[in-house]
This record gives sequence, structure tokens and C-alpha cells, in this order.
Amino acid sequence: MSVSDKLPLLAPAMLAVFAVFAVAASAALRADDGAAQCGPGLEVPDRPAAESTEPDADPATIRLSADAADVAEGGASRLSGNVRVEQGERLLASDELVYDQSDQVLEATGNVRFWGDGVFVAGDRARAEIENESITVEPVTAFMLEAKQGHGRAADIRTVGTERMTANDVTYTTCDPGDSGDPDWRLTASRVEFDRAGDTGVAHDTWLELEGQRVFYLPWISFPLSSQRKSGFLTPTWGAGRSTGVELTTPYYFNLAPNRDATLAARAMSDRGVQAQGELRFLSRTWGFSRLAAEVLPYDAEFDDDRTAFDLAHRHAWADRWSTDARLEWVSDPEYLQDLGTDLSQTSRTHLPRRFDASYRGDDWDALIRFADFQTLDRTILAHERPYARLPQVLVWTNAPERNRTLNFHATAELAYFDRRSLTTGARADLRPSLSYPIRDAGAFVTPKAALHITRYDLNRTDAEASLDDRPLRVVPSFSLDGGMFFERPVALDSRSLTHTIEPRLYYLLVPFSRQDDLPNFDTSRSSFSFDHLFRENRFSGGDRMGDASQLTLAVTSRLLDERGGELARASLGQIRYFRDRKVVLDEADGPETTDASDLVAELEARPARKWRLRASLQYDTDASRADKNAVHVRYQQDRRSVVNAAYRLVRDVGPEEAVEQADLSFAWPIGSHWRAIGRWSVALDEDTERTLEAFGGLAYESCCLAFRAVARRFLSNAGASDSEDRYSNGLFLQLELKGLTGSGGRPDARFTRSIPGYENEF
Repeated sequence: MSVSDKLPLLAPAMLAVFAVFAVAASAALRADDGAAQCGPGLEVPDRPAAESTEPDADPATIRLSADAADVAEGGASRLSGNVRVEQGERLLASDELVYDQSDQVLEATGNVRFWGDGVFVAGDRARAEIENESITVEPVTAFMLEAKQGHGRAADIRTVGTERMTANDVTYTTCDPGDSGDPDWRLTASRVEFDRAGDTGVAHDTWLELEGQRVFYLPWISFPLSSQRKSGFLTPTWGAGRSTGVELTTPYYFNLAPNRDATLAARAMSDRGVQAQGELRFLSRTWGFSRLAAEVLPYDAEFDDDRTAFDLAHRHAWADRWSTDARLEWVSDPEYLQDLGTDLSQTSRTHLPRRFDASYRGDDWDALIRFADFQTLDRTILAHERPYARLPQVLVWTNAPERNRTLNFHATAELAYFDRRSLTTGARADLRPSLSYPIRDAGAFVTPKAALHITRYDLNRTDAEASLDDRPLRVVPSFSLDGGMFFERPVALDSRSLTHTIEPRLYYLLVPFSRQDDLPNFDTSRSSFSFDHLFRENRFSGGDRMGDASQLTLAVTSRLLDERGGELARASLGQIRYFRDRKVVLDEADGPETTDASDLVAELEARPARKWRLRASLQYDTDASRADKNAVHVRYQQDRRSVVNAAYRLVRDVGPEEAVEQADLSFAWPIGSHWRAIGRWSVALDEDTERTLEAFGGLAYESCCLAFRAVARRFLSNAGASDSEDRYSNGLFLQLELKGLTGSGGRPDARFTRSIPGYENEF
């Protein structure tokens, strides 16, 4: 029986019901937008099809239907049997509905259900008092958030008006408990108060349950009702180390605005005192992204003085072509990071940058202006060995793509002023135009290139260099000829059709000798030798030295390609043959280089099987019959949960006594359906002993709704310092994340991704 003709009588009551149910549904404990879906076990019941399918129907119109209706003017009206009340996307369904017009009370009983705005609420009874705009549902057998997987129960829910609601004996989780057992996590609270206007909920007498066991109690907790951030305390972190003693850090988060937030923390260290930490983040279209962080330790009991650190980062694209990038780091003393740093990446730093860049990107050319300086932390670095400040440095270069069988012009230009407290300072102007004519086809290429390197200085010489020219000029031409061929053939491997290539390459370089021992060295060093170095025009990096050359590079690369052209393996081998001695050196005391050939360089990258990755490089001194550099990295990755890495590196700068030898092992491996063991060990292999650089290990639990990680760490806290005795810091890292509700202890993913190559979250 349709009761649409009774709508005028019941419309006010139904409108109040929808308003109150909407508040109750939207004010229920909400999950973050990133909540994971835990499978189909908690699917919201299908919403019954709408009675009306009119495309232009007014969304404010209320429609009622039931199997039977008894309407009494001024008294109690009763609807029974499949009662449905619809308004737009909202639907209230129950077995019976009674409306008493005299006292403005509405009662829905029997299988009460409500769908609306992505929320489902179910209960046994609902009572609405129209006059004071309140409604009580008891017991609430379920409330669910369709898109966010949040669901729970309550003994009763009572709302007053459209802004406030109170629920008693509440449980909430985003996990799927399955057919039996308890969910991974669940919150229980004796009372929860919701303030929709303030977007805030307050829970009283709250327990966090893990696997049905109560593990953490809060007498009072405040949380946002939506996915918006909210001010409040974050979970404290604690640890212990040789440098700081036992420490506890308690952070408080400030949600200042949608585009601004801040965090203040107190770090209490038993051996040093209490340090204040602060971070402010700002994001806007006008000023871009800025981050300001500071640390203040008013009195360090071990250091016997106050200590401070400062860090400013800024990035912004001002227009389609302009952008800026700034970084300013400063600490009050050179030992600050060694004593108070929290991992090896901090304690091993020797310089802190102070830099501001402004960039312009044109159609065929780019430009950069930079102001840069450094704070040197390592006391063993002498004043004349510290980097120069660039105040400023201006770079302009062309970026037009190289065109085949056409004369191509490219150029780079630099103007920089180099400043330092000792030795020579001054300005350097450098211009490097070049012309090339590439000839390429499918099977071969050849590229002749001619360039001119023009450098002018305006110097402030020291007294010891007073006899040298203050404005030296260096003009050095260069010529190169680069050519190669591509050979390929089909091969069959395990019933797969693959392609094998052989790519020989020759590179001839001619640069006449130009005396440069009267030029300063502002920013130049010897480039690291690698396979790519075989094809560079200058064996030095920086603008103060242009290496003389008459040499020929002989190289070959071989690849194995799959059916789609993907690279399964690549092996490269090359060496430079010198036709004359190299007279340009960084230090005149070293004398010219007289060898007839460079080290032999080999590189290999391969995927021998779907789960294996291999990367290796070798630099072999044929005269001394030894490896000056070699590195091997092997990865086995069974799936996104399972990865093992093993790496080895050896570098000899001059002789075996100056060798740097290191090994590294890292892994993340499942030990159950949800548990993983994670760890890393990085060790320096000295001549007589082994020295651990960093080590950590622990366990990680992760499901679609919960993540927990406990990791013990140990790292060298005075890396790069002059201390003769190694000092280590130890700590315990804990993180708990209730997916769909909140996270605590910070996100460790960046640290694990950096330390364990191939590491990924499970869900």
C-alpha cells in the first residue's frame, strides 16, 4: 500500500529524522582517506532500490511507503511492513514507524537501517523528539563508513540538534574480524561526545585493544570527526645511547591552518638535559613550500654550554619559467651532530650547506643564479682545504635537442665570485661554446665536435703569490670524434625469443697543453673514474683545470633484450689509450701522468632470473695488477614483502694502505602471514679489524588495518671526526599505526627504503 498521499502530515517528522540520522552518521568515528580496505567481510548491506526513478525529482522531496498505514490527525499514526522513508540519496528503513503528533515523538522499531552520504547505521529502535530536535538509537548494532571501512557498535546514540551527539559503550575499528576472533585493533570507550560544528570528538575512559587484549588506556582523548588534521599530542618516542643516556621525546602537533602546521617537542636526555625542538611548515601558491626547524638545548651538562641547530628549506615555482630553491643549515658547534644526531646519515656529515638558487627555464636555454656557502664541521679539515663560498655564481647554458645531420651549437657560460678567509679569492668567467655534426642511422653513428674553453680571472692574490698575474686568461681548444656501431642477432633462451647486441665504440679526444699552474683552484677536483668517464672531454670537474689529452677510448657494450626491448643484461668494458703524457695536474708536486693506458673499466647489470638483480663494477690497474675499485650489489626479491641485499665495495685512492673497504647486508623477510623480520648491517673492513658503521634489526607486523614496528639500532656517532676512539649510539625505535584512524611515532618508510633497497609496504 502506497502512502505517498499522507506526505503532508508526516513530512515535518520525516525531515527531522533525516537531519538527525545524517548528523549521527557523519559524526561517527571517521577513518583517514588512506584507510585500507580489509576485504569483503564488512560490506555495507545493499541499499534497496529507490521507489522513484524520475530523473528530475526534487532531492528535498520526502517519499514514504509501507505495506500498511494508519494515519490519525492529532494522534498517533502508524506505518508497518517494509517501511521506507526516502529523501534524495538517503533512505530510512524499519519494520514499523509510529508518529505521535500530539507530543511530537517519532519511534521506529524493528530492523532500523539508514543509508546516506556513504554511511550505514543499524539499530533495533530509534526515538526522535521533534520539538527539541533529539533522537536516540538503541542499541546501535552497527555503524559503517562505506568508502573508509570504519565500523563499530554502541549501546545507544543520542543527538541533540544537528551539531552534537553522544554515544555510550562504543567500539570502533577499521579491521575485518572475519568469521571468528577479534580484530587486530579496536577502540572501546564508555562515552564519546561529537561536536560537528567544531569537527571534534572526545572519548572518555578509552582502551586500545590489540587482538582482543587491552594494551593502552586513556582517560580522555580528542580526535577529528573528518580526515582533517587536528592539534594534539603525538605518541612519545624513547631510546638510550652512550652520548645522551636515556631519552624521551614528547611532541605536540599544532594544526594552524589547512596550509600551515607546526610541531613542538621536548627531548629529555638523562646525561645532557632537556632540548626544545620545533618545526613549522607552510605551503601556498604565492610563496611555495617552506620548512623551518630549530633545536635549542639551553644547557648541555656534558658539553657545559648551550647548543643550537637551525634548518630552513624553501622551494617554489614562481611562474612557468622561474623557480627558487633554498637550504640553510647551521649548528652552534662542530660536535653537535656527533653528540645529538639520531642516525649515521647525520653524524657522518662534514659540511652543512647554506644555499639559495633562482632558476629560469627558457625555450632553448636555461639559467641559474646561486649564492652558496658551507659550515665545516670536521675540525681535521684545514682552512685552505675548506670549500669556497660562491657569492654569487651565475650559469647559463643551452638546452636545445641535438639534431641529426645538422650543425648543432651548444654553449655554457659561468660567472662566479669565490670567497674564503684564506688563500686567493676572486672572480672567474668561463665560456665554453661548441659545434657538433652528428651523423646517425640504425646501425652506426659518428659525431665530430669542436669546442673552445675560455676562462678569465680577476683575483685577489695572497702576498706569497704577489708576483703572479691578477687577471690570467686561459684559452684552450678541444676536438673529439665519437663513433660506434650496433650489431644484433636473435637468440633463443628457455623457449624465449631474445635479442643479443654488440656495440663497439671509439672516442678520440685531442686537447693541447696549456700551462695552468698559476691559476687558483676554487672548485676543481679529479673526476671519479667510471665507464662514463671514458667519454668525457675533461678529466677534471670544475672550471679551474682543463686537462690536456691525446687519447683514444676503446669500449664495447653488449646487451640482452627481451621481446619488448627491455634490458635483461648489459655488460660494458673499456679503456683509454694515451698517446702522450698528461702534464696538467692539480698539484704540481705530483708531476705529469706518464702511463700509456688508463685502468680497465668494466660494468655489469643483469637480471639472471625474475627474482634476482646483479650490479657490479670493476676498475682494474693493469700495471699494478690489482683492482683499484670494485663494487658488487646482489638483490633477491621474491615479492614486495621479501627482499635481501648484499653489497661489497673497495676503493684505493693511492695505495693499499689508503683502501676503503665496506660490506653491507640488508633484508626484509616474512616470518608469517603478517610478520616480517627487517635488518641491516654495514661494516668497514679495516686491515686488522672490522668496524660496524650502522646496524639495526627488528620485527614488523602489518595488516590492512594495523602496522607495528620495533627496531633496535646502533650506529657510529663520530663518523668522519678526528676522535681516535669509536663512539656508538644505541636506540630502540617503536611505531604503531592504526590504519584508518591514526598513526603514531612518525612514518619510518623513508628510513627503511633508504637503508633496505627494494623495501616496500605490504599493503
